[in-house]
Formats: sequence, C-alpha cells, structure tokens
Amino acid sequence: MNILLAVDGSTYTKRMLAYLATHSELFANGNSYAVLTVQPQLAPRAWADGIVIARP
Repeated sequence: MNILLAVDGSTYTKRMLAYLATHSELFANGNSYAVLTVQPQLAPRAWADGIVIARP
C-alpha cells in the first residue's frame, strides 16, 4: 500500500503522527510512505536569483 503523509506542522499533522505511532500494523512489509510538505510562495521582494534574502 502506498501512503502519502501530508505534513504542515498543524494540529492535524501531530494527530496523524500520534496515530501512526500507535498502529504498528501500518509499518508492515509492502507499505511505502511518501512525505509531502508545501509552503506558500514567497513574495518576489523576498528572493533574488532563487536565494531568499533577509532584510532588517
């Protein structure tokens, strides 16, 4: 079984990880996991040439 874990740091993510930790049968042979995290796009003023720049 392929399992996608969407991780965003929210309360739901923490609940999902707690669930996985208590259900060892989900770690059986044959299961495959992928972790996906998505961040909002930075405004153009926050980057230059693909490198994030910090401004005071």
